[in-house]
Amino acid sequence: MNLSVVDFVIIFIYFIVVLAVGFYSKKNKTATQYILLSRKLTLPFFIATLVATWYGIILGIGEFVYSQGIVAWVCMGLPFYGAAILFSIFIAGKVRNSKIISIPDMFNQRFGQFSAQIASILVLIISIPAAYILMLGVLIQMILGIDLNYSIIIGAILSISSLFTGGFDADVKTNTIQFVLMYVGFGALLVFCLIKYGSPTDMISILPPSHTLLLGNNSWQVVCTWFIIALQTFIDPSFHQRSAAATTPSVAKKGILISVGFWILFDFLTITTGLYARAYINTEAIMSFPALGAEVLPEVWRGLFAVTLLATVMSSLNSYAFLSAITIGNDILFQLIKKKNATYWVRVGLVVSTSIGILLAIIIPSAVQLIYKTASIAVPGLLIPIFIGYSSTNKLTQIQIIILMCSASALSLLWMFIPFIELFPQNILDILISVEPMIPGIVLSIVLYSIFAINYKLKRAV
Repeated sequence: MNLSVVDFVIIFIYFIVVLAVGFYSKKNKTATQYILLSRKLTLPFFIATLVATWYGIILGIGEFVYSQGIVAWVCMGLPFYGAAILFSIFIAGKVRNSKIISIPDMFNQRFGQFSAQIASILVLIISIPAAYILMLGVLIQMILGIDLNYSIIIGAILSISSLFTGGFDADVKTNTIQFVLMYVGFGALLVFCLIKYGSPTDMISILPPSHTLLLGNNSWQVVCTWFIIALQTFIDPSFHQRSAAATTPSVAKKGILISVGFWILFDFLTITTGLYARAYINTEAIMSFPALGAEVLPEVWRGLFAVTLLATVMSSLNSYAFLSAITIGNDILFQLIKKKNATYWVRVGLVVSTSIGILLAIIIPSAVQLIYKTASIAVPGLLIPIFIGYSSTNKLTQIQIIILMCSASALSLLWMFIPFIELFPQNILDILISVEPMIPGIVLSIVLYSIFAINYKLKRAV
């Protein structure tokens, strides 16, 4: 990004401030304090931490917009707004009223400890922050020009170190700073694009025609697939944790609905600037935002925008590192060992989850693939059981829930390997490959639930 000394000073100050806020956060003694901020998360902080957490794949968004245009909003915006609104209406209040600590904790209360352990594994699959560690490494490599593997390690350590003592309090406070930076940075980028290149009308006139179409060059099937992918919102541990930490059920519901408004605003900023990059900048798609910033922003603002990109990624990295640490430490290790306290084991989990994330980021250097594949495995296994868990009546036994979770996730996992299996004729293989792995798992989950529910009704009738 051709950063000056002043720009590097701004980046340095950002890291100092974030680390200071984290280290000087409340030193939590109990698990509820450390994990849920004693359930005292107020509306402004609820909104700031949830909005910031959901946007870590910022380089992927830039890549999507640069490559395909406004269909990025149809795929990566619209379905997720709908899912978040439904979560607010049907689940957020129930999470707060249930007084659970995490998704596995809900399984433990409703179905039993063994089902909670299975749920912990599935939650861990989607919460290990490998994709965000990779993106932060890419940004640090871009800024400092050092080897990507070293950048990944340095970025991960700098990002999560503030969580070690401060826990969720540190996460919320750093997310709040990052929330402000997201809007300031991309707002400034849009203003400077308008100054240098002119109105959006001028920009649109030189875009490829497909970039202004709602579907782009995609079929309805591809777009519908994104609506299915958005179902991961219902099993996203960040939504559950923040709902559980809210001061009241009303704060959880309102917070998510207001957050949707902020997401729409941020999508407007990222999609518009992404289109400016496509119209006027020749670069790699994934580097569209950094390249545009380097082209239009003056000194100081360029450093601030670099901080914006770092903050957007780090907000998600911190939150998911902490969530995976809760899963490893509180939901798995503490439940099995029952020695020391849960806070101690969550800190152990933070080290473990970050180490796993670093390793995966180095082995699989594709953020999109990391997020997509993990969601495809976890969503089928958790989606229906979570709805059942928060329903007023429970019609399934622990064994049935375990069968449902394991079967649905296993089928989606196996579906990913179909392209490598030579048992099918080519015409059948082509059809199977065209079906997203998440879909057969969800279908199997619905079928199994229907069978178990019918069996329950038959037994009641007898």
